[in-house]
Amino acid sequence: MSQFLSLADLCRGHTVFIQTHNYPDPDAIASAYGLQKLLETQGIPATLCYEGRIDKLSASKMLEAFGIRMVPYDRLRASMTPQDYIICVDAQKLSGNITDFIGDEVACIDHHPVFVPMEYRYQDIRQTGACATLIAGYFQELGLEPDPDTAAALLYGLKMDTLQFTRGVTGTDIEMFEFLFRFCHREKLARL
Repeated sequence: MSQFLSLADLCRGHTVFIQTHNYPDPDAIASAYGLQKLLETQGIPATLCYEGRIDKLSASKMLEAFGIRMVPYDRLRASMTPQDYIICVDAQKLSGNITDFIGDEVACIDHHPVFVPMEYRYQDIRQTGACATLIAGYFQELGLEPDPDTAAALLYGLKMDTLQFTRGVTGTDIEMFEFLFRFCHREKLARL
C-alpha cells in the first residue's frame, strides 16, 4: 500500500484538520493545500488551519491566486474536539513553531530535522528542500496528475522554500519540480 493511502485509511470517518506551522509561509500553505486535494480524491474532507497571521505578501497573494481557504485557530477553537484528527504539515509537534490545537495529532508530514521525537500514527519526515516536495511525491506515487492550480501552488512553495533552488535542494526536489512543471498553471505561477 502506498504511503498516502495508509494516511487516508487512518483519516477515513474522522473530522480532519491540516495544521501548518504558525504564521504559514508559501511552502506550508502549498503543502497543506496539496494534501487537502489528495484527501479529497479519497472522499475525505479536511480543513486547513493555522495560528497567527498570514502577513507575508507572497503567502497572501498565493491564497488569493489559488482560492485557498485557511481558517485561523481563533475561529475553530470552539468547534474542535479532542477526537478530531490533526495532520501536522511542514512542522512537528513540540517544535516551537506550532501551537497545540484541540485534537489528536495523528500524523506529521515534514521536511525539517527531528528535534523532539514524537510518536504519530502516521509520519513522513524526510529532509528535502521543501515540504511541497513530499506532497508532490504522493501524487506521483499514486499516478495522479495534480490539477493546474495545485501543481502551481506546490511548485511555488518548493521554489520559495529553497530560495529559487539555492538552499537545501535535494535530488528529490529537482525530480518533483520536473513532475509538477508538466501540469502547472504557468501564468499564475509567473504572476506570483
